[in-house]
Amino acid sequence: MEKEDQILDMLYDIKGILTEHSAKLNEHTRILNEHSQILNEHTQKLKEHDQKFAESKQILDALRYGQEGLKAEISELRLQNAKDIEETKKRTTDAELSLELLKEETWGNKKDIRRIQKTIGIA
Repeated sequence: MEKEDQILDMLYDIKGILTEHSAKLNEHTRILNEHSQILNEHTQKLKEHDQKFAESKQILDALRYGQEGLKAEISELRLQNAKDIEETKKRTTDAELSLELLKEETWGNKKDIRRIQKTIGIA
């Protein structure tokens, strides 16, 4: 019987060891489950950030497109302003010439009026 008792003792020891290992495995399973939950939360946060980045990219693209449109509009306005300034300069020059001619004509008329007045004897 001694052999049977030894075998039973060994089996009992093995059962104890298996119980300890089972407890360790259960603890490790619990820790892995916690880590899995944390990783799932991080995955969700990454998805949210990815979505926010995509939305921000769309907004920035829209702003860039709008800015390019505004640059083109400003360039067009500058060109139009340059044309308007050139036209205004031409009109100013024409007005100055007309004013100078009018001044000379008025002066000539005044001289004629004075001469006529002297001839008639009014002055």
